[in-house]
Amino acid sequence: MFFQKYIFGDTAVYYAESPIEGHEDKTTVGLAMYPADVPVDAQKLHCDGMVQVAFTGDEGLIDYTFGVTMRNRAATVLHVEKQTADERGVVTVLSDGKGNSYTHTLEYDAETGVFALSVRYENGTGAERTLEMLESFSISGIGAPSDGLNSTCGLTLHRMTSAWSRECRPKADTFAQLGLDMSWGRYGVKCEKWGQVGSMPDRGWYPFAAVEDSSAGVVWAVQIEAPYSWQLEVYKEKETCALSGGMGDYEFAHWRKKVPAGATFTTDKAYLRVMRGSVLQAENALVRAADRRLNVPASEEDLPVLFNEYCTTWGVPSEENIRAILAAIRPLGLKYFVIDCGWYKPDDRGWCNAIGDWKESGTLFPHGVKAVADAIRAEGLRPGIWFEFEVAGRDSDAFHNEGMLLKRDGAVITSKNRRFFDLRSPAVNDYISARMTDFLAKNGFGYIKIDYNDTYGVGCDGAESLGEGGRQVAEESLAWLTKIRRAVPDMVIENCSSGGSRIEPKRMNMVSMCSFSDAHECAEIPLVAANVSRMIPARQSQIWAVLREKDTSSRTIYSLCAAMLGRICLSGDVLNMSAEKIELIRAGLAFYERVKPIVREGEITCIDCDVEYYRAPKGRQIYIKELGDQKLVIVHRLEGRGEIEIPAQGYALKEAYTDLKFTFGDTLRIADTGEYMAGAFLLEKRA
Repeated sequence: MFFQKYIFGDTAVYYAESPIEGHEDKTTVGLAMYPADVPVDAQKLHCDGMVQVAFTGDEGLIDYTFGVTMRNRAATVLHVEKQTADERGVVTVLSDGKGNSYTHTLEYDAETGVFALSVRYENGTGAERTLEMLESFSISGIGAPSDGLNSTCGLTLHRMTSAWSRECRPKADTFAQLGLDMSWGRYGVKCEKWGQVGSMPDRGWYPFAAVEDSSAGVVWAVQIEAPYSWQLEVYKEKETCALSGGMGDYEFAHWRKKVPAGATFTTDKAYLRVMRGSVLQAENALVRAADRRLNVPASEEDLPVLFNEYCTTWGVPSEENIRAILAAIRPLGLKYFVIDCGWYKPDDRGWCNAIGDWKESGTLFPHGVKAVADAIRAEGLRPGIWFEFEVAGRDSDAFHNEGMLLKRDGAVITSKNRRFFDLRSPAVNDYISARMTDFLAKNGFGYIKIDYNDTYGVGCDGAESLGEGGRQVAEESLAWLTKIRRAVPDMVIENCSSGGSRIEPKRMNMVSMCSFSDAHECAEIPLVAANVSRMIPARQSQIWAVLREKDTSSRTIYSLCAAMLGRICLSGDVLNMSAEKIELIRAGLAFYERVKPIVREGEITCIDCDVEYYRAPKGRQIYIKELGDQKLVIVHRLEGRGEIEIPAQGYALKEAYTDLKFTFGDTLRIADTGEYMAGAFLLEKRA
């Protein structure tokens, strides 16, 4: 039986061939991973396939799986042809002996301890094969170290629910609560399978999972690249379990793909951290690894603060009001200015449903958009502009050009007031190049906010399955990010999708930043921002700080402190700001400037939030990030009363941005002084 063990940093990686119970003549090769100091008996380690694949017509190897999971189909019966390993990882070539071969790649990032996994299928059978599932990763043999790896008793599954303005909210369920325990007869598959179908990946769920044994302090945590439909699953039958995932399969997301003889197909990547510690520490590692993958323009390195006029003009930007805003924000020392939606508004229609034609308004911009972009640059700001280039609104001419639009079963896909361009079409490619990339270059824009406000769902015509059609369109969407950079080198790209509905790892690898959420000015902004910070590098998480003329000083501080969890994006009533309000904002931005290294590079060590209902937010949130000898503590008091105490032994208070009443000694003690107040505190270890 094949067996290999490798040590990478603090993680042990096991490749183990195991018999398939009930099929004594068959074996499969699995992948197990544990912290290196966890004792693992190689003789007892039982895994199922590290390559989870299914073809049309495959038999199921295990009872009770059809309709529940496509794992453990006949195609997973594989043997190792070749394996090579070095300090960077392991490459394993597996085959079924019939011409179907797979290259399983495990890459190791020594700085973060994070592994990247993917699978490439090669069809050497001489005939076309139809894939119905090929997951990016599968690890098995997972048992609770606190129970000697003999069961999954005590394990907890951590996930993140996501919805509009509610991105990445943590959710934890014990295996017992999910029914993921072994039956008396060691028989009967249980599978917790979840994911998302369509082109807004962070909807319903975020593509993340962690399995934790809190008693032993062991965590398996994973993020998967998920530009389109995706799935994750915890599979349980015998004593241990498996965790796997990738693009949505045929049963879950109507995905089938024909692979011609001699052709290949490669999955997206999964990013995995296995460690001793907490789920939050594993999330930190995944975020650090994501940060290391970024390649952004030089202007992004110091986390510049930006202004977006959306919450100022509400979709009616113009040369007149933008020039006035530029003058009003001059004292704030900002770096980017973004013209949001509405610059293309026809004279006889509203802006909201006129997307798709992309003709600048001569009424709103009598001297042309370029004149305004030039005015922005003249103020020392990088000019940006908003596009939702993948769709056509009901009031646009493009909405009625059916030859350019996605169809399902021959009918144009229409979601309320939006239709979707078929990005695979050369004619659509030429159209978008002329209306968007040429426009960006001609008018001197250095920043684009790409929005996307609906999903085409299960897929579209034009491929061997609806799901494959949808996947192809999503890949073309990603390709446009490269085309934009080619057309305008050094372009800053913001990924927005009704806020954070497309903040999955693959797209985030290709952009400068994201809109963390469409939570523009609601009280729960700091709660959502903290949740998103578990998955997205802070330098990529753009957070609204909307300033209102009627806001009290406390509310202004509250908004700015919330945005300090990532990138500050200002908007709102800036045309009539008092001198006192300007100075209060300047003080907040100056504090942010001094703590930027912690924001960007620090480790989150505490997210303590006792708010249950975000729309009736009773409670408070304590958010702490540490870097070296310094600590950034951001506190938001929402509704409710009571003192807040934060241990600070060994630290000195260097600076604070707050109007909270507090005392500082070995404890940062915040008095019970009122609701909807906040503070940011910079602490430093005493010598």
